Amino acid sequence: MNTVQGTWRGQPLLHTLRARRAGCLAALAAGVLSLGLMPGVSVAEIPLYKTGPDEDSSFLRFVNGTEVTLQVSSAESESKVTLDAAHPASEFYQVPANKDIKGKFLGPKSQSDVAVKVKPGEFASAVAIQDGDALKQVLLREEPDDFNALKASISLYNVDPACAVGGLQVAGRPTRLFESVAVSTLQRRSINPVKLSVQLLCDGKPVGAVLDLGQLEGGQRYTVFAVPGKAGSRIFLAVDAVFH
Repeated sequence: MNTVQGTWRGQPLLHTLRARRAGCLAALAAGVLSLGLMPGVSVAEIPLYKTGPDEDSSFLRFVNGTEVTLQVSSAESESKVTLDAAHPASEFYQVPANKDIKGKFLGPKSQSDVAVKVKPGEFASAVAIQDGDALKQVLLREEPDDFNALKASISLYNVDPACAVGGLQVAGRPTRLFESVAVSTLQRRSINPVKLSVQLLCDGKPVGAVLDLGQLEGGQRYTVFAVPGKAGSRIFLAVDAVFH
């Protein structure tokens, strides 16, 4: 698994980060994490790995960067969560820090084992992409520190090997939000909460279809993923949130 240092629907990530900073984010008890409240995601249960009040929590989400439906299973449960074109990213799940988190990405023709350790306070994203007939994983990490309720926080995660130098531009305008984002790296910035559509740039040239991000909200965090596709590089949006 490739790893890089560097973060959908549910409790806004900003609220969780504020609670953590104030010491108010309680560790969840051992049990199961139900995904039945996630719209468009099949009802499933992923066991929550044990955390305790003396342990720092970390957060992990799973992202489907392929063009087929994938399922994610936990090593501690037979339950699965489905990641498809409509909902390619899970929310961030609270996991114990510095401990092995194991599971699998399951595709129609291939699968890939997940084995991740997440540092205290870290938000990690395990992204599955197609590599020929196999599934390949890229792990991207962030330690969010931008707290601004008046701004929207947006990032570009470049996990497309064909997009050597990634960027993001406001659609129909020369304004560039990101430049020089190498493969398996990310950039993040704060912008005004406006209605926005964006265009992926690879090596400075527009690639693929324009992506409508809709109306961005102040205090919310967003991730645009650049991933490989049969027709070339493509992008999709995930709204960063912690599952509760």
